Amino acid sequence: MRARKWMSCLLLASVAITPVAGCSSSGGEQIAVQDGSPALTAAFARLLEEKRSARLGDIVASSGAQIGPWDRMYSFSSPNTSDELNRALGTDGAKWTGLHTHSESTTQVFVHAGKVVLAYDDRERGPIVKRLTYATSDSLVSPKSAVTKGIGGEQTIWYLEVQGFS
Repeated sequence: MRARKWMSCLLLASVAITPVAGCSSSGGEQIAVQDGSPALTAAFARLLEEKRSARLGDIVASSGAQIGPWDRMYSFSSPNTSDELNRALGTDGAKWTGLHTHSESTTQVFVHAGKVVLAYDDRERGPIVKRLTYATSDSLVSPKSAVTKGIGGEQTIWYLEVQGFS
């Protein structure tokens, strides 16, 4: 039975573009954080450029990203540790690889039935799901602006915010 599960995981991993959580020969789940997701990054950038709102599920579907089924999306400001992510997601004992230590990114995590199906490092300042909440395919993604003060005076920055649920 264990050999059959391992072969199934290898088959899934060879077909899928994104890593599949749960395909591990060790005791804990292995979750690999990808270095970006070009398809999702481009879809979110278009939305921000057009300054329009859309359902998260529609954006993900139109991006062509090969995520598969998902029911929740989370955003975590970097840097993160495996323990912090496991505590927030309920993935106790999972071993996370590829976590970034720089503070200029967000770790975006898509989950299906409690299992991570995609985790990627988002350095392009993609959508932000407020901490301690999650988003679903029905969540609204909207452009927001903020005025910051810096060298040279005030500057307006634009970002995407996802309506989350607690």
